[in-house]
Amino acid sequence: MKLKLLGAGVMVALAGCQSDDGVAIAEPDPAKATLSGEACPDVGEAAYFFWMSPVSAEPGQKIGLSPYWTDMPGGFNPLPAGCVDDVSAHPDGAVILTRTDNGLALAEIAEGAEAGTRIHLTATYNGHGLIGLVDVYRAADNPLVGRWRQDSGSCAPGSAVQELVFTGSGDFSVTWTPFEAYKDYWGSYTYDADTGAVSFEIESGNQTPEDVVLEGAAQVSGDELSFDGVSFGTPRNAESACRGKFLR
Repeated sequence: MKLKLLGAGVMVALAGCQSDDGVAIAEPDPAKATLSGEACPDVGEAAYFFWMSPVSAEPGQKIGLSPYWTDMPGGFNPLPAGCVDDVSAHPDGAVILTRTDNGLALAEIAEGAEAGTRIHLTATYNGHGLIGLVDVYRAADNPLVGRWRQDSGSCAPGSAVQELVFTGSGDFSVTWTPFEAYKDYWGSYTYDADTGAVSFEIESGNQTPEDVVLEGAAQVSGDELSFDGVSFGTPRNAESACRGKFLR
């Protein structure tokens, strides 16, 4: 799965209206904050972000730019959405930017955005930089993208994968017992929508079973995902690997 990385700018949805005397009045710039001063408390030196890991989105999908800060692993402290300022996106034309009535900035993925494009959304909060990455995909070409959990009904105790995540950029992760940002192992994958062929390459992990099988076929039917040949392995404290189907 090849990615296409492009650069520069943002498409901003600007509209105009008319005053009572017929003079055109520009709508507020959605890239600019709607709040200021005491409404935007400064929490000082910390990490500011929209989300930690890249999110996957299809053309036409809207993503809310809710700001957070943290000074410790796993901490997500919300900030006023209307205080987000100087919003921009790269590549140019990748998103259409609007604001809701409560000041939340919305980034709508442009219909012309190509699958495999990584969008860099940046902004500021009281002068502190914010960033969020978005990987564009199309479900028709890659229905694997998303978060799945294994149906434990036919699995040995403790063997069902509780989080199997596929991203639009070709990354995956496997987790048996989710906790904050913990993952058991992760890496990259390739998928052929025509044949269903899928293969995985493990890059690193906290728990990587020895009995994984990394090549086979995948089939998606509605909200169910099944694999032929693939095994994510036997986790600690389980007697065997689970080969059951996955659900969204």
